Amino acid sequence: AAAWAAAVRRHDRGAAVASFAHEVVAVVGADGDDPDLDGGPVHTLLKEAAALFAEHSSVRRTFSTGIGRTVVSPSRLPEAYEQALKSVRVGRQLHGDGARAHFDQLGVYRLLSLVPDPEELHAFVRETLGDLAADDEPELVDLRRTLQVLLETNLNVAETARRLHFHYNTLRYRIGKLERLLGPFTEDAHLRLNLTLALHVLRMRGI
Repeated sequence: AAAWAAAVRRHDRGAAVASFAHEVVAVVGADGDDPDLDGGPVHTLLKEAAALFAEHSSVRRTFSTGIGRTVVSPSRLPEAYEQALKSVRVGRQLHGDGARAHFDQLGVYRLLSLVPDPEELHAFVRETLGDLAADDEPELVDLRRTLQVLLETNLNVAETARRLHFHYNTLRYRIGKLERLLGPFTEDAHLRLNLTLALHVLRMRGI
């Protein structure tokens, strides 16, 4: 908390910083557009806070950072706080400890994080991926990885085979197996969209 307070107030003397059991919340003045995590004052602030945290921490620990949207009224601060919380959770799930994320930069994960009932997301994954949603069968996990790369490459079989180090014919066989499990996704754009969303939800496990 002390590291964050020092770093924040170095950039904004009027900032408010509060420390709780498992989090530090900072309200910092903003000038113009939402902050850029890859450059500018917020990027510098995060680097300084991380350095101070490492310097004063007696054990090796990391912290994740989430940033909500800029608000123009104090009445909107609770909303910005919830956005920052979602950013922390999604960022940590996607990138591990030490991640930093801005709510507006979460892409489709921002929309998925707004679904109020996690069980609906889990049900969607089960309905869409079927057996491929499980993690207890190495063969199915491997097939799911094949599906993911196929979708990432827009069904480019040659590129997928190259990335996964498969023979072309081996990949064609796997595609046939996937379609028997999931349906004709190579011909059905709507099914591909559902499969892509289901794979995104799987990356958000625990949220």
